[in-house]
Amino acid sequence: MQNRRTLLLSIVGFGLAISGCATNTPAPAYSGPTKTIRGYLQGPPYARLTASTVVFITAYDATNGATGSMPKIGATSFTLNRNGYFPVAYEIEIPASHAAPRISLAVEMRQYGRVTFTNDRQYSQTTGRNLDIPVREAPPRVKSRNYL
Repeated sequence: MQNRRTLLLSIVGFGLAISGCATNTPAPAYSGPTKTIRGYLQGPPYARLTASTVVFITAYDATNGATGSMPKIGATSFTLNRNGYFPVAYEIEIPASHAAPRISLAVEMRQYGRVTFTNDRQYSQTTGRNLDIPVREAPPRVKSRNYL
């Protein structure tokens, strides 16, 4: 009985070790000089936002345009913590040493674990530190069904 228990615990431990290796661990925080981009997310005036709405903003280096790969240079997320309507103020910091002449921002807003608003394309800026981003309601997802 002791051998079975030891074998079972070693299998579980090995599985946990492997799953821990496969997780996407965040990179250590950047501690150098940063550039801050601020603005407002502008959406439909009738859209009601809840306090539990989570906003995800990702910054990409768009120097090569949309044709090349755009490396991720920064990301932030925050919870609204208020009920209300648009506009929603945002702020994202990117490393100043990686500050590209063109920066593209991708926005996603989630309510109750479901994407409710997103920008339909990534908006770039070439100069300045302010950028207002229009967002729209995400299209409904169609569930695929496997028919025999």
